[in-house]
Amino acid sequence: MGFVALGLASCVSDKEVAPQTQDQKYAAAFENLVGGKVNPNVNWGFENQKVAVFDEDGKYTGMRSSNTNSNEWGMYMYVPTEMTAAQKAKVKKYFDEVENPAGIAINWSDFFVHQVSQTEKGKFMNFLYCGEKDYAAKDHVNNFNGGSSTDSKNVGVEPKDENNARQETYTDGIMYMYDSGTEFFAFHNSYDDTYYEDNYVIVSGEMIDEAYPEAPSVAGMFFVGFDYEHDKTKMNEDDIEKRDWYFNDWVIRVSPGIYRNARRIMVEDLIANDLSQIDKSDWDFNDAVFDVAFVCDKEWSSSVGEYSGYVYTPTDAIVTLWAAGGTKSLTIDGKEVHELFGQPVSTMINTNANGGVDGLTPVIFRVSVPAEPNANLIPVKVGSQVLDAPEGKAPQKIEVSNTTKWMKERVIITDGYAKFADYATKNTPANWYETVTDASKLY
Repeated sequence: MGFVALGLASCVSDKEVAPQTQDQKYAAAFENLVGGKVNPNVNWGFENQKVAVFDEDGKYTGMRSSNTNSNEWGMYMYVPTEMTAAQKAKVKKYFDEVENPAGIAINWSDFFVHQVSQTEKGKFMNFLYCGEKDYAAKDHVNNFNGGSSTDSKNVGVEPKDENNARQETYTDGIMYMYDSGTEFFAFHNSYDDTYYEDNYVIVSGEMIDEAYPEAPSVAGMFFVGFDYEHDKTKMNEDDIEKRDWYFNDWVIRVSPGIYRNARRIMVEDLIANDLSQIDKSDWDFNDAVFDVAFVCDKEWSSSVGEYSGYVYTPTDAIVTLWAAGGTKSLTIDGKEVHELFGQPVSTMINTNANGGVDGLTPVIFRVSVPAEPNANLIPVKVGSQVLDAPEGKAPQKIEVSNTTKWMKERVIITDGYAKFADYATKNTPANWYETVTDASKLY
């Protein structure tokens, strides 16, 4: 028996090895990128995040009022800077002089609304609505009525502690819309008791700058203009005023709602490639770039502990999608990233790609709340392939500060950030994303 076993063993070549799995090929390619083995303790930045906590009245911890009517958003949001008088005048000129401009679409669940301008007719537009294109689900933008909203507010700034917001005055009308939508906008006219949902257009600041290139610029801003009309025959009066296709009767600015507690996720989809054909320029970690913020409710309950206490319930995982640099169908919790931008899967978005599309506004949406406030638990997939970031192994996604810039298309991440390879192999420095090598290589 020993002789037979020895004979069988001698038939196996010393050079024969088991074929590599896709994970092993990916790990080998990543180690080639960073110049060594992945440190067993590196977690790629994924930890349980700080959660924005709201009480049973929708009041953010440390705020004085309900969320939709509050004014200290700066405690948990980045409140946009006010427009100057010259910027407002430029926007007003555009809507006064450009007839029926071609509009764009934006897709945000959380956003700010700011007052810009109105005409005399705008004073009769007594409500402002937004949200889904379904009146049963529409949201009233509080404090915006009669074509205006000009009350001064303390929007606050991030406090030194959660109960002491430092004041920052915002003199124009402003309101924050939480879990709403920019799918449509409408106004209500009390003259004929009618909602007008097709009398608006959304334009970008870049469109305005192109029409009026003189300073100051309004690039990066977005505006909604409304065109007044009424039909008082619905009220048994012989009075009709038709629209004139100038959307200047009420102009508002809308700005994406970006959470302070968000963390940025940068995704690499090479695991779904033929790894025998990749080169270092494929390691750009921009196949999807998105931020994740977690929101939680805080309620008092008699069932907690011996003397009752607070119950914290995660309610929302809010995603802000910035870029989609891949050409494969990539999903975040089942939502395809190219489709969210309104682009085909073959188009690379906001990565300075040859043949791609740049300058698209981010998309803000909600996904299922995972078991813990950890963005690594939100499923990201290419087809059926899960993109993961296992501790101590080659990652398909990494988590960084929400101020971190991502790589331009086919620019190696190690060419943009000096210490990324050190972080991967030595688990230090944790703030590798602050070690910019060449800012021109970042988007």
